Amino acid sequence: MSLDLSTSVVGHDLRARGEHHAAALVHGDREITHGELDELIVRRLAELDLPARSVAVLHGSTSLEFVVTYLALLAGGHVPLLAGEHHAQLANAWDPAAVIAVDGADVRVDRRPRRRAAPHPDLALLLSTSGSTGGPKLVRLSARNLLSNAASIGESLRLSPADRGITSLPLHYCYGLSVLHSHLFAGASVVISDASVVDPCFRTAMRQHGVTSLAGVPHTFEMLERSRADQIAVPSLRLITQAGGRMAPADVVRWARRATEWGAEFVVMYGQTEATARIAYLPSTVAERHPDCIGFAVPGGSLRLHPVDGHPDDIGELVYRGDNVMMGYAERPRDLTRGAEVGELFTGDLARHHADDGVFQIVGRRSRFVKPLGLRIDLDHLQAELARSLADDTPEVQIAVTGDDERLRIAVVAAPVDRVTEQAREITGLPPARLAVAAVHDIPRTDSGKIDFAAVQRVADDSSALGAVARPDRTVSELFRTVLGARDVQPTDTFVSLGGDSMGYVECSIRLEALLGHTPTDWHLTPVSELRPAERRTRFPKVDTTVVIRALGICLVVATHMGLFFFPGGAHTLLAVAGYNLARFMGSIDDPARRWRAGMRTAGRIALPTATWVAIGMLGLGAYSTTTLLFVNNYAGPESHAGDHWHFWFMEAFIHLVLLTTALLAIPAVRRVERRWPFRAALVVLAISLIGRMDWAILGDAYNQRFRTHSIAFYFVAGWLIAQSTSRRERLVSSAVCLFVVPGFFGYSPRDWFIAGALLLLVWFPELPLPRWVRRPVQLVAMASMWILITHFTVWPIFTEHLPLPQAYALTLVTGIAVACAFTQLSRLVRSTVRTLSTRPLPGAPTCVLRPLDA
Repeated sequence: MSLDLSTSVVGHDLRARGEHHAAALVHGDREITHGELDELIVRRLAELDLPARSVAVLHGSTSLEFVVTYLALLAGGHVPLLAGEHHAQLANAWDPAAVIAVDGADVRVDRRPRRRAAPHPDLALLLSTSGSTGGPKLVRLSARNLLSNAASIGESLRLSPADRGITSLPLHYCYGLSVLHSHLFAGASVVISDASVVDPCFRTAMRQHGVTSLAGVPHTFEMLERSRADQIAVPSLRLITQAGGRMAPADVVRWARRATEWGAEFVVMYGQTEATARIAYLPSTVAERHPDCIGFAVPGGSLRLHPVDGHPDDIGELVYRGDNVMMGYAERPRDLTRGAEVGELFTGDLARHHADDGVFQIVGRRSRFVKPLGLRIDLDHLQAELARSLADDTPEVQIAVTGDDERLRIAVVAAPVDRVTEQAREITGLPPARLAVAAVHDIPRTDSGKIDFAAVQRVADDSSALGAVARPDRTVSELFRTVLGARDVQPTDTFVSLGGDSMGYVECSIRLEALLGHTPTDWHLTPVSELRPAERRTRFPKVDTTVVIRALGICLVVATHMGLFFFPGGAHTLLAVAGYNLARFMGSIDDPARRWRAGMRTAGRIALPTATWVAIGMLGLGAYSTTTLLFVNNYAGPESHAGDHWHFWFMEAFIHLVLLTTALLAIPAVRRVERRWPFRAALVVLAISLIGRMDWAILGDAYNQRFRTHSIAFYFVAGWLIAQSTSRRERLVSSAVCLFVVPGFFGYSPRDWFIAGALLLLVWFPELPLPRWVRRPVQLVAMASMWILITHFTVWPIFTEHLPLPQAYALTLVTGIAVACAFTQLSRLVRSTVRTLSTRPLPGAPTCVLRPLDA
C-alpha cells in the first residue's frame, strides 16, 4: 500500500514545517526524523487495513506505537476516538470499525463489522469532554480545528524547530495531545515518555534529550513541590506551561519566579476540549501582576463577556471565538455525520475583563465546573449521578456537592459515607484524598431554601470521612456474581444496585442464609461489605413476607387446579406481590436507560421461559395456540375458558403490566410526579385502574374478566401502593384501600378475603418468623414458583394417571422445582458462554497483533 501524505489534510500539515532529516520523535535512544515518521505512518496505515473513513477507538499507554498509530489514523482520513480507562464503554456506545489497544510495543486491532454511515468529511478527531463524570457527550473536532489550534499555541509560545517537548500528560487528554500537535506543527520534536514527572527516569530523559518545554496540570506541580521542584530544571529548559485547572495565585507567582531563576518562562494557559485545547495564555511577564487571571486569547482567537442575569455588569460568561472551536457535540453515533454547528464557545465560566492590561480573570463557574487533577467535572452532573445511583438503595437519600480544583466536598443524608465515597470515586476517577464526604442530618440551606454550598464545604472539610473503603467480602461477592451475572461486584454494591429483581431475590436469600447463617433485614439494600455472618443462630429466623406468600399462593393454585382441594385466589395474590416487588426493585431507579433495561429484563425473565414451554407444547403435543405464544390470548384468544388457551393468563397479565409500568415511568413528567409523591401517585393510579373492573369494561363473557389485564390491574397497583407505604398513616390508608377494593370482585367471599388478608399481612408484617425446618422448603417453592406455574398444567395429568392425588400433587411441585433449577443452570452456562465469546474476535474481523515499529 502506498500513501501520498500530501493528500492528507492533517497527517501532512501537522508536520508541514518539519525538515525531512530533522527529528520528529524521540523514543528511548532513538531519534525518528520526519522522513522516517512518514514511512512508519505509511506502514502502520497499511497494517491497520481499515475501511475508508472509519471511526476507531484508540487507547493504551503513551508510547511510540500509540503516537504512530494515532498519526496514521489521521493521515489515512480515519477518525480516532481517543479513550482512557472507559474505552470499553465508548466502544460499546459508538460502534467503531475497530478498537485499537496499545500496551507498550504491543498493538492489538479488533476489527468490527461496520454498521454506521461514514462520518462527516470534516470530522477528524473525537475526544471525551466530561472526564470521568460519565457523561455521554463527545467533542467533534475537524482538521481545521486541530491545525488552527496547533498554530495558535505555537505562535503564543514561540515554538520553533529547535524546541523539544516531552509527553508529561496522557495523550487521550486534550492538553497532552495539543503538546504533540503544536510541536509537530512547528517542526519541533517530542520525547515520548510514560514516566511520572517525579520519576528519576523522567529527569534523565529531559537532560539527555535536551527538552525545552514541559507541560503540566496543577497536580503535576503539586507532585514536584512535594518531591523536588528543581528536578525539572535541566539546562535546556526554556518553557513551562500550566493548564488543566486553576492554580492558586501564590503558586503561580512562585513558579513564575522559579522559572525565571532557571532561565525559563512559566506560562499559565486556559482551555477547553470544545476549543480543541488551549484558548488563552498568561505570559510570565504579566503573571506576577495578575496571577489570578487567564490572560489573553491565543493568536487567531478572541474572548468576550456575555451578560449574565444576577451578576454585576463587569462580570459575564466568557465566550471564545476562533477556528479551533469544535464542530459540535455528539451524543449518539448518528451525530457523527453532522457538519459544523458551533460558531463560538460559551465556556460556562464567569469572568471579568481587566481593561488596563487587557487580561481576563475567571471568577466562578456558571454551570459549576471544577478541575481537580485536571479532570473537568460538572458538580451538578455529579450531584445528580450520585443521587440517582444512591436512590436505588436509599430512596430518601439527599446529596449536595461542591468543591474546587483541589477537592470535592459532599454532604449526604441517609446514606453511608463509605458508599458515597466509593460511588464518587467510580464516577469521577478521583483518589480518596480528593474527596471529603460528611454525613449530616439535613443538607445546609440558606434562608431562601437553596443549598448553602459554603456551609457544605465547611462541614465536609471538618469531617474525618475522606474516602474510606470497606474491605470486600469475596464470598458474598461471588454469590451475587453467580446469581445476578454481575461482572464486577464492589464492596459498596447491593442486590438492588446490581440489578436484582424478584426473580433472583429468593435464590439469593437462600444462598445468603446458608452462607451467613441468617438473612439480615433489608439485606437486598445492604452493601456487600456489611453482609457478615450471624453472631448466633436463632430458632425462628425471619423470612420476607413476599416469599411466604409466593410459596403459599403457588401451592394453592396447583391444589385448586388439580382438585386436591378448592381454595382459589392464589394467582391474584401473586399478581399483587409482583407489583409490590416491582416497586421495590425498579421503582427507585431514576436513570431512564437503567429503568427501561430493568423493566425489559423483568418482563423477559417471565416471557422467555413461558414462550419456550408453550412452543414445546405446540410442537410436541399440539397444545396451545399462537395467541398464547404471543401473550395476547387474554384479548385475541377464544372467549371460552375451556381448553388450554387460558393456562398462561397470569404470565400475560404480568408481562403487560410490567411493560406498561415501564413505559409510564419513561415519561419524564410521570416520573417526576412519582418520585416526588410516590404514595399519592400510586393512589391515583389505583383509582384509575379500578375503571377496568367496571361492568362496561367487560370484554366477552364476564367469567374471563377476572383474567384480563385491564380488569385485574388494580391488584398489581395495590401491591405497588403497599410498597410505597412507609409511614404508619400511609399503611393505615393502604389497609383501608385493600379492604375497600378487593372484596366483591369475584363474588366469592373466601377468595376475596384471602387476597385481602394476604395484602394486609404484607402491609404490616414485611417479615415473618419461621422455624428453620420450614423456612428452607418455603424458600425453595417460592424460588421455583414461576416454573411450577408454567409446568403444572402439563405434568399433573400425567402423574394423576398413575399416582394418588396427594403424591401426584407433591411430584408436580417437585417437577417445577427441578425444571427451575435446570433452567437456572442452563441460563448461567449460556451467559458464561456468551460472555466468553464476546471477548473473542468477531468472525471475519479477527483481532490482529501488529509487529513493533522497531522490528
